[in-house]
Amino acid sequence: MAGTQSVGARGGDDAATATKRRRVENGRAVAPKAKPKAAAKPKAATKPKAATKPKAAAKPRAAAKPRAAKTPKEPKQAEAAPSGPAPFLKSRVAPVHALAERPGRSGRVLVFGNGDCGQLGLGEDMIERKKPYPVPGIADVEIADVVCGGLHTMALAADGRLFSWGCNDQKALGRGGDEFAAAAVEGLDGVRVVRVACSDSATFALADDGHVYAWGTFRSAEGIMGFSATVLVQDRPVAINAFREPIVDLCAGVDHALALSASGKVYAWGYGQQGQLGRLVMERRRLHGLTPERLRLHDVHHIGCGSYHSFAVTRAGAVYAWGLNNFHQLGLAPAEGGAAEIVYEPTAVSALADARIVRISGGEHHTIALSADGRLFAFGRSDSHQTGLPFATLPADAVDSAGDGESHKKAITAPTPLAGLPPIADFACGSNHNIALTADGHAYTWGYGEMLQLGNGEEADIEQPTLLQGQKLDGKTVLRASAGGQHTAVLAA
Repeated sequence: MAGTQSVGARGGDDAATATKRRRVENGRAVAPKAKPKAAAKPKAATKPKAATKPKAAAKPRAAAKPRAAKTPKEPKQAEAAPSGPAPFLKSRVAPVHALAERPGRSGRVLVFGNGDCGQLGLGEDMIERKKPYPVPGIADVEIADVVCGGLHTMALAADGRLFSWGCNDQKALGRGGDEFAAAAVEGLDGVRVVRVACSDSATFALADDGHVYAWGTFRSAEGIMGFSATVLVQDRPVAINAFREPIVDLCAGVDHALALSASGKVYAWGYGQQGQLGRLVMERRRLHGLTPERLRLHDVHHIGCGSYHSFAVTRAGAVYAWGLNNFHQLGLAPAEGGAAEIVYEPTAVSALADARIVRISGGEHHTIALSADGRLFAFGRSDSHQTGLPFATLPADAVDSAGDGESHKKAITAPTPLAGLPPIADFACGSNHNIALTADGHAYTWGYGEMLQLGNGEEADIEQPTLLQGQKLDGKTVLRASAGGQHTAVLAA
């Protein structure tokens, strides 16, 4: 599908962007008030210093013509976007209906938390909600799913249309217009979307024919990194023609994305300095990370992303992890490299080998996993109760004091089951908070809550999973849920 590009000089944000992001860390996480003000950032090794922009290779020129003078102040125009997706190079391995099933019911989107960048979709005069509140503008649309990015939100209609609202500084909404109100994504005419994934500054959509569309940009430690090697910021959906076969699932972290193919292969692309791409990307060649590349994994059934870390689960039940590990968020034992702050290659998590994990995802520095029998396992950073595990109930060797060299925060070192919950059917991780859904449609929230993102009406953390209640939820079943940096969204009917 045709799309247009917006290009500019590579570098940091403008003043408006910086103002919008002042309340979040790395575009997503909000600093706990009662704890160190800033969530722990990766060490120097994980947050590289600004690097010299790679020089473009000189193109061969006709002998009779003099070398053209360089014009660095004129940004190079992006190549024209393809009019549609390219055909797959390999024959279809499985029908696209092999996509993982989602609940068949549709419902209405309700939001809560902070929305000063428009991510609640309630208008400029309502920038926070203590309790779940319905999003206007799409009340007459049958919504099948809702997905939160760091500062934006996407709603997927049952007929395959997409609606967006929130921060559009890097074009993550896929449209122009009002950021504080829901409106349809542009440029997807004739495309039926069945999956959505959101990073902090980009959105990824999977069509029912297995093709992937994306828009927005990736960011590095220094600012905007780019959407691709030739496009800085992509303002409308464009097909990603880097896959040899149909894609069946997507997920995204702060600034990276994973795609799962019909035959069980995993592709990764984006910013990779914390190892989240499953390969070592040299800083001087970091733009190479913007091209999807296949990992050395086979027969994968499920993929998951944290902010700076990634997961894959095979059909046999093996769980693999890679990326940032400074708070034990990969769940690796010491013998598996659990002491390393960055793990560059997919590594088996032995602690989950027999747990029959069916879903796994993470926040900024913590991870939650769901087993086939409805149990939740948590590990990683927990100084704002991200894991939902009370320290008083844990043995001393299960808790570690991790940090960034300036302060130390508590972390759960190994996958640990959460007690006291009914069987869980699904869950979502925000930067530092979580929401879990039961099979009968109840929701539980816990973690960092000082931006009202837990929906309990209080600007405070919740130590253990607590039932979500609210007048707008009375008599309703929660079908889906998603969590961002400062807000949460649920789909209820």
